[in-house]
Amino acid sequence: MKKRAAIVIMATLFLPGVLVNGREPFENEWLPFPPPVEPAPDPAPFIVPAGLYYVTDTYVADVVATSGPTTTYSTTTVHESTGTYARVVDTVGTGASSAFDGTAFNGRGALTDGRALAGTYYENFVLTASGYVPVNVVFFQDDSEARRRAAAASPAPTATSPSAAPGAAIASAAPTPRGVFIPGPSVGPQIPVAPAPKLRAGVALAPDGATLATAEVLRGRLVYFWPRAFANDVAVPIRSWRLVSARPDHISATSGGVEPLAAQWIQMPPSAVPWSLRFEITTEIAPTERLEAEISITVRSPALID
Repeated sequence: MKKRAAIVIMATLFLPGVLVNGREPFENEWLPFPPPVEPAPDPAPFIVPAGLYYVTDTYVADVVATSGPTTTYSTTTVHESTGTYARVVDTVGTGASSAFDGTAFNGRGALTDGRALAGTYYENFVLTASGYVPVNVVFFQDDSEARRRAAAASPAPTATSPSAAPGAAIASAAPTPRGVFIPGPSVGPQIPVAPAPKLRAGVALAPDGATLATAEVLRGRLVYFWPRAFANDVAVPIRSWRLVSARPDHISATSGGVEPLAAQWIQMPPSAVPWSLRFEITTEIAPTERLEAEISITVRSPALID
């Protein structure tokens, strides 16, 4: 009992001090509030250049090839990806100037008469943490020219009809003796009639180039297709042509005469699915006969080297 009473007395003595220490703090004794935390800004979105696509064919070299009187200027590629992106920035014709002249790492060649080659400029990009960064510009040449030959014009042989000899004319005019049978004119040998020429048509990549069944084109490149016709395997003039198949993304016309079809593919077809161009052609030697020509097209996506 004495211990319990002593504990009660000690608790009573210390209680006022505890109450005093439990008071509310004065105004100048409040702890300051922590500063507000500013939210981190959202990362800037990537700006994707217009027309950008992932490349699958890598530039190798410019090629100049001569076949007969025709010289072709083209570009070779290898089917592989370097992890880069590209877009078409300009397509120029023969002799036309471009804002990108002098910027391509492989330059832009010229024809033998000094005119700049036709082709397409591509800009190459790499993807970094900060977005698509341009790396370089390359020119894919696509042109051709034909050497002019001085053809010796030889006069065409003129057909001369045999003239009757004077003596023969007098004899025919002589009277027929009585009782003598004069047979009628005998039928001479028949002149053989030449058979109709065998006509065929095809599509070439040059005005006097060989006809092709298939062709590979680069995405975004302007390609010229020349309808051609032959009679007994000899080239004959085209009277007219008409495109009767599905159209590419961009074409110069759906019909024409001596001028080629200019076509450009922007969209890629499904994997391993070729497109085809089918023409209906008429010739000058047989304007009422319609010939058909078809070429299968495989579109590839060109790549540029870093």
